[in-house]
Amino acid sequence: MTAEASLKILVVEDDVDTQANLRDLLELDGHQICAVGSLQEAIQRTGEQGFDAILLDRRLPDGMVESALTELRRRAPQAVLMIVTAFADLQSVIAALRDGADEYLLKPIDADVLRASLARVARQKRTDEALRISEEQFRSAFENAPVGMALASPEGRWLRCNSTLTSMLGYTPEQLVGSPWLAVVHPEDQSAAAALLQSLRQSQSKAGWAGIRYLHADGSPVWTLTSMALVRDAAGQPLHLLLQAQNTTELREAQQAAMQAERLAAIGQMVAGLAHESRNALQRSQACLELLELELADRPQARELVARIQRAQEHLHHLYEEVRNYAAPIQLQRSNRALDRLWRESWSDVLAAKAAQGNAAVLREELETSDVHCQVDALALEQVFRNIFENALAAAGNGATVTVRASEDRLAGRPAVRLSIRDNGPGFTPEQQRRIFEPFFTTKSQGTGLGMAIAKRIVEAHGGRISAQQAPGGGAEIVIVLPKSLP
Repeated sequence: MTAEASLKILVVEDDVDTQANLRDLLELDGHQICAVGSLQEAIQRTGEQGFDAILLDRRLPDGMVESALTELRRRAPQAVLMIVTAFADLQSVIAALRDGADEYLLKPIDADVLRASLARVARQKRTDEALRISEEQFRSAFENAPVGMALASPEGRWLRCNSTLTSMLGYTPEQLVGSPWLAVVHPEDQSAAAALLQSLRQSQSKAGWAGIRYLHADGSPVWTLTSMALVRDAAGQPLHLLLQAQNTTELREAQQAAMQAERLAAIGQMVAGLAHESRNALQRSQACLELLELELADRPQARELVARIQRAQEHLHHLYEEVRNYAAPIQLQRSNRALDRLWRESWSDVLAAKAAQGNAAVLREELETSDVHCQVDALALEQVFRNIFENALAAAGNGATVTVRASEDRLAGRPAVRLSIRDNGPGFTPEQQRRIFEPFFTTKSQGTGLGMAIAKRIVEAHGGRISAQQAPGGGAEIVIVLPKSLP
């Protein structure tokens, strides 16, 4: 017998000669043998070692083997229990098999019959080991796959999910298992997902795929390429669905960023030329309007119309400059400046512009550090603060309260200042929080949607970080972290 087929066998026999004969026979066949003479010893040994087979004499000094079958099966669930007896009756055989015995052999033992029985045990052991290895390989591949993987019922309910998938979607396995797969599919993609599921169930197609968006636990979309296979049994009946989801969100965002960069480059070239040409035209228009205003000194209604035209021109000039500034490279002129002075000056500018609209607003400061000096470009940082304050006042409306909190922080191992700017408005929607720094994204009826995108470029040009989140207790919060010194 080969080493591959070698078994670990416990022989339980109180007759010394029979025990020795069995040991010799089995060891000659290459098996590892442990021999004992009582039920108590057998129970003790099964608790200490893992046996493939246990060869039991039915009558032993400390009792009949039937009385110990349940305990032996509990201690050695993987072992084949083979009862050897010189006296067998049908009722005893049935009772022993019911209590956990696997085979019944008659004395005197036929060596060929015993070998055949043990050969079956060896084959089953190899099969079980191959199955165990296969299941372990599948489990390891499933759990450690770099793509999201899941098993689902033929009806489309989650049965099992790997960590990549749960991390991708932001749910725990307990939250997903048992729930419908379609429940986490984006509403706009549910019809396509349902059609994929239906086509697999109703046809003999083995697999299909589709670009499907899921909804992350935080409400944001997760773009994926999802493939699905329906596993069937030998009769062709559905067993379960095997699902794989490749997260393509970053790839999509990179593609969109590349397209946006190309778009911005084209816009920058166009606007730079347009702004240059239009500046002279706007200056000429402004000069003419100023002369016209003098001519209309005695006509207040007409002068008001001229003033409205002037404001419209100023707004148009501001839009040109905002787009041109965003497309232009940032050149910083740094100096050691106190950030509190910069945000106060910006607040005064914004408040003065809003005063004509009758808006009342309050600025509160919470300084948790006395040193808010950083190496910054003062004009650039003032623009950042203006953009944030303007958004806060627009969101909170009349009676707005804006709070600036400054504290010590560290950025890339260097001392930094952390600024939290929050308002008492309605806060961000999930989409606003996700897209606030995207160029041209705006929820306002006027403006270019570049204010916060410009703020992000300026902060990052300083080596800092900027993020948006919901403020504790409500409202929107913008967090800026700036290094105190140059790298």
